[in-house]
Amino acid sequence: MEKIKEDKIKLVGDCLTGSAFLSYCGPFNSVLRQKMIFDTWKPDIVEKELPCKEDFRLDTFLTTEVEIAQWASESMPTDELSVQNGILTTKASRWPLAIDPQMQAVTWIKEREKRNQFDILNFNQGDYIKKLEIGIAFGKSVLFESVGEELDPMIDPILEKNFTKEAGVTMLTMGDNKIQYNDDFRMYFTT
Repeated sequence: MEKIKEDKIKLVGDCLTGSAFLSYCGPFNSVLRQKMIFDTWKPDIVEKELPCKEDFRLDTFLTTEVEIAQWASESMPTDELSVQNGILTTKASRWPLAIDPQMQAVTWIKEREKRNQFDILNFNQGDYIKKLEIGIAFGKSVLFESVGEELDPMIDPILEKNFTKEAGVTMLTMGDNKIQYNDDFRMYFTT
């Protein structure tokens, strides 16, 4: 009980660190992530006397051993960087972009989503907008492969999460179409 009380007080700094990780660390490699978190942010939190754990770990704070084991069963490596990338993919509010020369993320996403109805799309397909709209409406996941430097502006409303509420229903407008947004919808991008 004492440990739980102590951990509850230290949640302030730990939540600040976890949310900073989810917001800012995605584009960086493991070395820069470590520097940002443990060489810059944590000392700053301590200096400002915000309560936080000295032995803070992202993997134990933002996920569980069960979830990591699930990811491993879906063919994700269990090294620290892969676990961090899994956290960013599943917990961040933005749609993930995997720069993935070894195809580990693509393999994991495909394995993870195979039990759901899942579409693999690219921007050169003539019907990708229709399949995307179906995914949004019915909660199907989509993976855009071979994404270049620029994305089709048609998907900007999804990227920006420009949702509206109509009679208590979440709606998304894409072009001329209004689509009822299903919270089970997931979208991934890979290069």
